Amino acid sequence: MKWLTVKLAPIAAELLGAGSRLAHDMGQELSAVLVGSNVAAIAQEALAFGANKVYVVDDPLLKDYMTDSYLTAVEKVVKQTLPSVILLGQTPIGRDLTPRLAFRLNTAATMDCVALSIDPASKRMLQTKPVFGGNAQVVQYCDADPQIATVRSKAMVPLARDDSRKGEIVNIAVGIDPASVRAKDYRPQDRSSRRNQVGRC
Repeated sequence: MKWLTVKLAPIAAELLGAGSRLAHDMGQELSAVLVGSNVAAIAQEALAFGANKVYVVDDPLLKDYMTDSYLTAVEKVVKQTLPSVILLGQTPIGRDLTPRLAFRLNTAATMDCVALSIDPASKRMLQTKPVFGGNAQVVQYCDADPQIATVRSKAMVPLARDDSRKGEIVNIAVGIDPASVRAKDYRPQDRSSRRNQVGRC
């Protein structure tokens, strides 16, 4: 699970709620991953919403979302921690990051899930998603680990916040190389600024 704001985003609390129920049914602990710059301050909030452990990747190079840097960071955390299930939000970032992460990890991802559960016999995650323009739903599962899914906003119910919850916070340095970030954030200047520049030529 991943989010970028200095306050825990609603979708992150929803993912923690879903993850907590899945972890309980699998007999495992729930971990969260915080990726960004100056995000360590919200690790305690993630614990309050159900995480047993929070991995924090805090790096100035992760201040803004860039596919290359975030993919590298999340991939390194996953390879260190070896989770069986990874949940991300069906957000612009989640839609961009998830397929690439699945490819790097040699697994598959189910996008836009509206329900998740654990099959009692196989202990695999059952992933329900809309198909045919929302007129039907399909339930599918993945044989490979980690099992990855993105979750539609407001499809899951967060746990009640409990600030007395205790857990472990682990800082991870992933060593992002600035030279490895091929895509750069481009914010064009406003029209008046461009007109002024042209006028000075």
